[in-house]
Amino acid sequence: MPSQILNRLYPDSTCFNRCLFLLAAVSFIGILTVLSGGNQAIPHPILNTKSLRKVNAYLARVDLNETNVRTHRGYVPLNKVNEEVFKKFSYEIIEASIPVPTLRMTKEPSCADVFAEYLIKTSASHPVVPPKIFQKVYTDLFLLNGYAAFDEWYFNDQPIKRDAPRNWSRITEYMTYTKQELGELAYKKESESMYHAMAEYELKGKHGFVVGSTRPWVEVMALKHGAKEILTIESNPIKIQREFKGRLSSVDPVKFAEQWKMYAGKYDFAASFSTIEHFGLGRYGDPIDPIGDLREMLKIRCTLKKGGIFFLGLPIGMDALQFNAQRIYGSMRLAMLLYGFDWIATYSGDSEQPIDLNWALLNSKKVYEVTRYTLALRKI
Repeated sequence: MPSQILNRLYPDSTCFNRCLFLLAAVSFIGILTVLSGGNQAIPHPILNTKSLRKVNAYLARVDLNETNVRTHRGYVPLNKVNEEVFKKFSYEIIEASIPVPTLRMTKEPSCADVFAEYLIKTSASHPVVPPKIFQKVYTDLFLLNGYAAFDEWYFNDQPIKRDAPRNWSRITEYMTYTKQELGELAYKKESESMYHAMAEYELKGKHGFVVGSTRPWVEVMALKHGAKEILTIESNPIKIQREFKGRLSSVDPVKFAEQWKMYAGKYDFAASFSTIEHFGLGRYGDPIDPIGDLREMLKIRCTLKKGGIFFLGLPIGMDALQFNAQRIYGSMRLAMLLYGFDWIATYSGDSEQPIDLNWALLNSKKVYEVTRYTLALRKI
């Protein structure tokens, strides 16, 4: 079983050892009970169902009380984060897994609601120029009720100023590139993590989509791994090289949302690298939306087939917002982002094999320091 799944199934070693000790103690007491009764002992289960439920409930409480999460306020018990962060966003912990807790949504919207709310948000009026001043009315939502760090880092990448999608006429050339050369088109070594992730899963003959793409390096990686057709969801018009029009296509995000039923549950895989963290920050001329990244994840989940794979590249570090540049994902926001997916593996640019993104590695960065990894997720 991949180490990433093991990390999310079992709590920290202290609690895990406590669980083993408690179960061993209960078993030993049961054996003594049988032996002390001599020939009068009547065979029966050591613990009845009611007792087991009590033990499980106790262990669950211990997990949340004694497993800590790194936050801007220091290390905080999971039960406090559950009450003051997750439940405020309609999530709650169902398992104290590591390196991030496993959550469920208490009020999960339908796919129809997800896309309808997105369209309402995008149709609302918003500033022509991306705002420089962070609006305090959004503080609790953006900063997870004070548990995420805040810094200012401003960009104006609205469509009229930013570079339009380019190099789509060079796909034939890019198909000859090595993974290192493709990585140079984006985040250099970190971009290679996407290549490593795709190499581990069978993409030959598969249909996929890419979220956000100014240069088609992610699409080319998927093509090089055998993908049959790829749809790119991008707000700027894309001119695709004629030779690849049968395998590549694009759609505007609003049109995609309006016609979501055409795409729902259709795709075998999705890919996005260093895009999700920008949704709702206004950097690209989009409306301010504190849960823009979470909303986008729900849209992607609606579009994938059950069991479909999502290759997700993210800046990982301590939970933070650098307005309007990016969000940084730590134990809290990453947990919400992963709802509805199994986190099956993590890839870095330094190794072709999956790495163990464990608790220590996740929490090794100073505030605002990041490493971009690609997470392989499977839609539940």
